[in-house]
Amino acid sequence: MKTTTISTELLDFLKSVASESRMKILLLFIDGQERTVNQISEQVKLEQSTTSEHLALMKRNGLLLSQKSGKEVYYRPDREKIIQFLGALDQLLSKCC
Repeated sequence: MKTTTISTELLDFLKSVASESRMKILLLFIDGQERTVNQISEQVKLEQSTTSEHLALMKRNGLLLSQKSGKEVYYRPDREKIIQFLGALDQLLSKCC
């Protein structure tokens, strides 16, 4: 039986979206607007420190991009990277299911 290997990047992506809180954060961006930590924290009803931890993990794992403007850091989805991960997941699943 042939074993399919999954890249560490794809596993990290899947772990990032497996959290209900991180999924809520990601879904905030459906409107196409960038958001700050404070805005995200308020909207998902999490402490700012917890939100910051989630954002850092999501950024590290390829889900988000950030841009500093003055004192604020604005987050937005990394659409290209997300599409790339979803394509890899599609290829993987099409082999087994």
